[in-house]
Amino acid sequence: MNKKLRVWYVGRMLSDKSTYIDVKNIEEAKLVINAFIERDLNDDRITDNAMGLQVFENNEWSEYYNSKGDDIYELMK
Repeated sequence: MNKKLRVWYVGRMLSDKSTYIDVKNIEEAKLVINAFIERDLNDDRITDNAMGLQVFENNEWSEYYNSKGDDIYELMK
């Protein structure tokens, strides 16, 4: 895949602002998302969170779906 990818993350109590991390591929995205999940599970200050994977297409960022329509969470199963 030659398209730009980034993981996005918002965790309540740490910050209401989104964090973006550029990743090279789907496997790296899975590692980053799992690291966020592990960190949040061990931090009582995190009351809720949201995260996902975006792709840059047509001069804008949008949520990533593969050719079968699966998002990053389906690919992590």
